[in-house]
Amino acid sequence: MLYTNKGLKVISREMKFGAVKGVAIGEYGRGRHEIFLPTPKSFKEEEEIKEFSPNLTIGKSQSGRPRIHAEKSDDLYLILSSERRYTRRGDGYIKAPKNQEIEMITRGNGADGAAGRIGSWDVVVVKATDGDVFRVTWGGSGYGIDATFYVVSGGKVYVADQPDVEDLYENLGVEAPFTLKYDEQEGRLVIDPEEWRVI
Repeated sequence: MLYTNKGLKVISREMKFGAVKGVAIGEYGRGRHEIFLPTPKSFKEEEEIKEFSPNLTIGKSQSGRPRIHAEKSDDLYLILSSERRYTRRGDGYIKAPKNQEIEMITRGNGADGAAGRIGSWDVVVVKATDGDVFRVTWGGSGYGIDATFYVVSGGKVYVADQPDVEDLYENLGVEAPFTLKYDEQEGRLVIDPEEWRVI
C-alpha cells in the first residue's frame, strides 16, 4: 500500500539508453536533492498516483534502489512532502516522536532561492506501522500555517491539522503517543517540541 500527501504525476525521463517512467520527489539543483522513483512500464506519462493506492508498493531494483511496484502488499509506505509555499519564513520539516522507530527508505529536499538560501522543505519515503504518527511542519509555517499530523491506524492513514488532532485520536479510540495541551493564552492546542525530532 502506498500513501502520498502530495499529488504525484508520472513523467518520462530520457536516459542515454532510452526513456524511463517514474515520479520525481524533491528538486534537482544547487541546495536541493531530487529522488527519481521508477514506476512500472505500463504506467502512462502524466498518470496520477492517488493519495492512497492499495495496489502499489515500494520495492527495490536489483541494485537496491527504491522504486514503485504495482502489486498488493500489507506493508504501508508513505511519501510525505513538507512543501507548501515560498519559505522565507519557516522551513518545511517532517517530524516524529523521539521514541518512534523510523524505517527510512529515501529522502530528498527542495528549496527556494539560490542554493536554498531563502528556505527549504523535506520529502521522505518511509515504511510505516500501526500507531506511527508523523507531524509535517510546512514550508512557510512562519505565515501561520498549522502543522499537519498523519496518523497510521488499522492500515489506513488519517489526517488532521494541529487544532483537530485531539479529536482525531478520540474518534480512533486510541491515546496519542505525545503530549497535547491547550494553551489558554494562545487559544490553541500545542505540543511539547522536546518530544519530537526531525526525521
